[in-house]
Amino acid sequence: THIDIHHSASLTSSYRGFETIEGFANYHINGHGWQGLGYHYVVPPKDDVYKTGFASESRWSVGGNNSYTISIMLIGSFDKETISEEQYQKALELTRLLMQAYNVPKEHVMGHNEYPNQATLCPGIDMDKFRSDL
Repeated sequence: THIDIHHSASLTSSYRGFETIEGFANYHINGHGWQGLGYHYVVPPKDDVYKTGFASESRWSVGGNNSYTISIMLIGSFDKETISEEQYQKALELTRLLMQAYNVPKEHVMGHNEYPNQATLCPGIDMDKFRSDL
């Protein structure tokens, strides 16, 4: 099992609570034909973490790697803006909980762009720092 970290590529200032999460889900279902939101968890810039899928169910977040990943999406565009300390800490806390629950070693916590054949800037945060902060 791996944990993959993503960003939404939408600015944190565009976050509107559940409406934003619902918008992502509608886009993934109606735009991509997926069965639900492409991630297991969503970490917004404020508010609580959203659980959007069961870890036992495959999601659609890292092409060719979805069968063994648990996916976390951070709302923000972190190649253009800096993640807030509050959101960063929520992401670390969630990742630690998942690592413990699913026995995931630190080296299996990876950014979207660290998986094979993924040409993306996502998640836009320094994953070496993130892993060292776990």
